[in-house]
Amino acid sequence: MVRQPSAKLGAEKQVQLESVEKKGLSPVSLTGMMLAAALAPLGSTMIAVALPAIGHDVGASDAELTQWLVSSYMIAAIALQSPGGTLGDRIGHRSAMLLGLLLVGVAGVVGYSIVDLHALALARVLMAAGGAAIIPACMAMVRTRIDPKRRARWFGYFGAGMGLAAAIGPLVGGELTQAFGWRSLFAAVLPVVLISLVTLPFFGRDTRPANAPPPARFDLVGSVLLGVGLAAVIIALRMGERGLWLAAGGGVMLALFPFWERRAASPVVDFRLFRSPAFAAGGLIIALQNLAMYALLFQTPIFFKQVRHVESREMGHTLLAMTLAMMIASILGGRLSEKLGARLQVALGSVLALGGLWWFRDFVSIQTPTDILPGLVLMGTGLGLSSAPSQAAAMAAARPESAGMAAGALSTMRYIGGVIGIALLGAQIADAKDIGAHQSTVFVYAASLCIALLMAALLPRAADTRTKSN
Repeated sequence: MVRQPSAKLGAEKQVQLESVEKKGLSPVSLTGMMLAAALAPLGSTMIAVALPAIGHDVGASDAELTQWLVSSYMIAAIALQSPGGTLGDRIGHRSAMLLGLLLVGVAGVVGYSIVDLHALALARVLMAAGGAAIIPACMAMVRTRIDPKRRARWFGYFGAGMGLAAAIGPLVGGELTQAFGWRSLFAAVLPVVLISLVTLPFFGRDTRPANAPPPARFDLVGSVLLGVGLAAVIIALRMGERGLWLAAGGGVMLALFPFWERRAASPVVDFRLFRSPAFAAGGLIIALQNLAMYALLFQTPIFFKQVRHVESREMGHTLLAMTLAMMIASILGGRLSEKLGARLQVALGSVLALGGLWWFRDFVSIQTPTDILPGLVLMGTGLGLSSAPSQAAAMAAARPESAGMAAGALSTMRYIGGVIGIALLGAQIADAKDIGAHQSTVFVYAASLCIALLMAALLPRAADTRTKSN
């Protein structure tokens, strides 16, 4: 029996309370949601170890593989996160999750069946598109179906699951490639898709808050401005001076994007979200911390391979310590933030991550992966502690009817931070054997984490992340 709320709550509050009490998320649906969300990071990292084998079979160089199979995935993921979140608000989050799973399933079949570079690129883009629909839908369901007092905890579980998927991706990819060939990587996503599809009936029907706007026409112009603009800028960063005009064109499109969105009837990104200090700060913290994390994860194997001649397998085990620390800290951090509050915990996490950079203060003295192991663990712990409260605080600042759009915007910030970090890394260490160039990157990471620390002051002080929009 549903408890009758007081008249002061109003119609929207009543719908939200009924949504939490009636629907919720059962253990079966939560399991399916976690598996579905894991497809994106798993698909992103599994393929890294298989690139040499793919290049041999399709006759492609390392540069071509990076452009067609890695860059295409990242660009599609960035461009489609916000549209994917908006789509969930329009058609329902469960329906968006279904569409995303079907896209990933088609990508798995195409990638397994056709040995051709362009077909594999299509499969990767479809996989990114599926993830862009799934992840915002999952985050939005946590926002709308979990009690506000427990959201940070569940965002911690959500982040831990995705972190674990990203961590085991290279290990799973290496084992599958060695045992069954690289095509098995695409086939491996199909069982996960099927299990997630089986759990969909347990999610219940999608409902919308009483004051939610009616479905409107999809913002195609905004989607094109965002997607093409981001793609142009990212590709230009990889091209260096040759990509100056491309970068300028992409910059113009991105500059036009917010002007168009303010006039669009159904915007891809509602920039009113960023009027909330908590949402803007949470999104920026996520982007800055991912900038430092992804760049460091890519830089460390390059340094040890090119300068110290360390085997890739040894580096994989070392980096696993960082990602596992992030996973454990994300789980604990979701619960801890219910007591400490978002502001204090994100500040604490940022300080710990900065402390982890101390082990990278002198690349000349770093001889083996063991030398940086404490720093990686400390940095992973700090980033893990910061993740859940940052997401929970930002999502709590969004209106329920915009939960999907808000989740898509945060996912976009996460990918943008990672891609910018990798692009800056490539620009700084053009000569992978230059120890001085490697050393200079630490200042970029430290600056990013310092800004994230300052942004923590804009997050809610209270132990829970409820706002007036709840």
